[in-house]
Amino acid sequence: MDLRNNSLIWLTVIALGLTISLSGFSVMADEYGQTVNFGVVPWSESLALGGLIEYLLETEIGIHVEVTNPNIGTAYNDVKNKRLDLMIEAWLPRTHENYWNRVSRYVLNFGPAYEDAGLTWAVPDYVYETGVKSVVDLGDPEVKEKLDGKITGIDPHSGIMQHSKLMIEKEYPELKGYKLVEGTDAGMAEKLDNAINEEEWIVVTLWAPHDAYAIYDLHALEEPKNVLGGEEHISIIARQDFMTLFPNEISEFLSRFHLPFEMEMELTGYYNDLGNAYAAGQKFAENHPNLVDYWVNGPSAIE
Repeated sequence: MDLRNNSLIWLTVIALGLTISLSGFSVMADEYGQTVNFGVVPWSESLALGGLIEYLLETEIGIHVEVTNPNIGTAYNDVKNKRLDLMIEAWLPRTHENYWNRVSRYVLNFGPAYEDAGLTWAVPDYVYETGVKSVVDLGDPEVKEKLDGKITGIDPHSGIMQHSKLMIEKEYPELKGYKLVEGTDAGMAEKLDNAINEEEWIVVTLWAPHDAYAIYDLHALEEPKNVLGGEEHISIIARQDFMTLFPNEISEFLSRFHLPFEMEMELTGYYNDLGNAYAAGQKFAENHPNLVDYWVNGPSAIE
């Protein structure tokens, strides 16, 4: 017998066996969720935060991430029904109260990614300086005419739009006759930019953190009835069985992941400058290696 041919036969068998084994592992990895389906709502600060989490999960944890950008209502439903593994951002306790009450029993909350957030209506400095400092001031006929009776908003499923609608229709008689204009975060930002460039009057539904506050000289209007609520925290939530599907290090990472408000603003600023969420996340991670080390490796990283 030719030993060289015999060796080649055995090597072929071994190679085939490895191929079959690896194929089986690949199927098992897909079956047990080794790709994280990640819902990131298309708001600037959410996209920035999602880009950072995606970058770290892939480069530090080694888990493939597939990102989609559902509206907020779809995101909550998809996590509840296990069509998404993970989503940001859940504004609690008030902004997304209605959504949260419907899904809280069916999802896992990893806790706040950042705090000190809040909803606002905002105007440019040149509008504020005329004396328009409260939503009540919008009831002045001259002010309403200059604003063309419009409040420029974002997607109708968002918490801020639901609360803004309540303000106009029920809580503030001064706002009677105003139209809440639906759109997107990007569309609202474009209208704000155009208005400021032309020094036209505009009121936008806004929130902090949002890169518009860093780009423009804006003022939040007083809202005496507190319909928009107070301080909010923004949480990462996941499908209820997340911890049984994915390696423990992912859940540990998500449980430790927390940004001071100022750092969230820094991250959102990178996204505004670079125009790419993943690149913004990479830049942030490179600028804060000790924080990343703690998120990934836990308290031992700072001992």
